Amino acid sequence: MTALSDTATLFDRDVRAKLRTPWPYVESLADPLLLLLLFAPLAGAVGAAPDRASGSTMQWFVPGMLVIMTFSTSAFIGSGIQEERAAGSLERLLVTPTHRSAILTGRVLRVMVTVLVQALVIVAVTAPMGLRVPVWGALLAAVELAALAAGLALLSLAAGVGLRNAYAFWGVVTLIYTPLIVTSGALLPMQVAPDWLYALSRVNPMAHTVDAQRALFAGELADPSIALGLAVSLGMAVLGLVLGVRAMGRLRA
Repeated sequence: MTALSDTATLFDRDVRAKLRTPWPYVESLADPLLLLLLFAPLAGAVGAAPDRASGSTMQWFVPGMLVIMTFSTSAFIGSGIQEERAAGSLERLLVTPTHRSAILTGRVLRVMVTVLVQALVIVAVTAPMGLRVPVWGALLAAVELAALAAGLALLSLAAGVGLRNAYAFWGVVTLIYTPLIVTSGALLPMQVAPDWLYALSRVNPMAHTVDAQRALFAGELADPSIALGLAVSLGMAVLGLVLGVRAMGRLRA
């Protein structure tokens, strides 16, 4: 079997397994929806969520929530591979002719599809609230979110394989969650932050994706933040794939 066919097989296997336990995806979708419904009106009321296009708070807030949703869906899947290792199913898979890279890419493909479906739900829910997005902007935004999902998922899987202790994995994810979300600018614009905090946000790859998503939703297709956001997300995906394949190569059945 080729790596491509192995990826398709493991993608189908992973989708079927997750459809039997969909609650993690409901939770990762519920959090940004609740923020949209409860926090966005507060941000708009105090003038903290400026919009460059139509004055709608949702126009500024939804792109940030899509990035948060992508993080919530993608960054925790490394725990799944740890559970499979503890149950012995990963070892059984390793003794088959399956390409080890496909063990990662099959899961990542499932996460990418999940993120796009969740993004469609969020856009559909918020469209009656004033959200407007041009067709080309929506398509490019979807590509960028899928790239971010792939990067985060691959890094999560690499950490899940490399960190044998589940407590260590959750400790790392918990430790980076708040700094990444706050400095991403998804909740409040980093332009109003102190200089040191704004400088810190420029190191956060999610901040560049948030900037790119907002430019795309505003129809500003020539904005340089779009290319930067996509390049950062693709760079994360390449780094995650390298680290993940290397970690998988060290595993012994």
